[in-house]
Amino acid sequence: MSQSCRGATLVQPEKIEIREYPIPDVPPNGGLVAVERAGVCGTDVKYLHGKIELPLPVILGHEILGRVVKLGREAAAIHGLQEGDRIILKGALGCGRCADCRRGAARFCRKRTNYGGRTTCAKPPHLFGGFADYIYLPPDALATKVSDRLPAEAAVLIGAVMANGFQWAVRQGGVKIGDFVLIQGPGQQGLASAFAARQAGAARVFISGIGRDAERLALAERFGAHRTINVEKENVAEVVRNETGGAMADVVVDVSGSPKAIQTSVECVRRQGTIVLGGLSGDSTATPMLLDKLVWGEIRLQGVFTADNGATEAAMRLVEATGFPVEEMVSHVFPIEETERCIRAVGGEIANLYPIKALIKP
Repeated sequence: MSQSCRGATLVQPEKIEIREYPIPDVPPNGGLVAVERAGVCGTDVKYLHGKIELPLPVILGHEILGRVVKLGREAAAIHGLQEGDRIILKGALGCGRCADCRRGAARFCRKRTNYGGRTTCAKPPHLFGGFADYIYLPPDALATKVSDRLPAEAAVLIGAVMANGFQWAVRQGGVKIGDFVLIQGPGQQGLASAFAARQAGAARVFISGIGRDAERLALAERFGAHRTINVEKENVAEVVRNETGGAMADVVVDVSGSPKAIQTSVECVRRQGTIVLGGLSGDSTATPMLLDKLVWGEIRLQGVFTADNGATEAAMRLVEATGFPVEEMVSHVFPIEETERCIRAVGGEIANLYPIKALIKP
């Protein structure tokens, strides 16, 4: 094994450098994981542009699939792993003592290890992001074993993308048999939400996007959407009203990150329905809302963050049971050296290059 490895490091807004980091010594309670694939999402675009504050420098990449190459004696018992295991890394357990941890919401713990975002790479062991050759496995990380039968492009989607769709649409959105569901935004999270809603028994799944989303909207039908809507050609609220007989959507999952789309989501939900907000618009972006409609309609507004480990395992079981080729959403794979170009492409900033789902392969 080499004595150093590469990491795509956000050093300041708009600047990513491929830096060399020493391979850390592995203590009894630690481990080292060789990264197989890492997913790129819209949050990475916002990180690049400085729309979300981070403790720079940071190695980006929070959707991580890898294989354990070194494992301390205590770490093997902590995680139930052995060297050679293929795993998904998703967040951490947290400190166990703060208010968030005590109420069972460790993913909000401010002291937890955070991959690809809020844990800096400035101090050893440095490797806390998936856009790298290796990543460090601390005691508090959540590692989930993944079958070698799953293609890498499918396995890497389980922990964040597919698990988020399941948790946001079904667990937190409450989608159930016979529901009308609208998904705003046909990116990776929208496709995952469409899949989850269809598997939950939704009677009608709508998914909306803009003109440049034509390829994503076409794929959305494979993932479970009954009807796609190009918002540049059709009025979303009118389509939902006409095709539900005026009932409107029981659940709206908005993963667009667009203030305009969020306003439309309010128009499309029924009285006592639920709007799930999963798209980030930026720390300083204000979205005007007609709050009286929420009040008069007793509409539930549910913010969602990231899926928990239970949702990850449930999503894995569902993908394995259905055999559905979720890897079909992966349209581009980039090397580490092209991480910044990849992120800008995901953000729609490069002409004629707009991935449905992009991965980094070391």
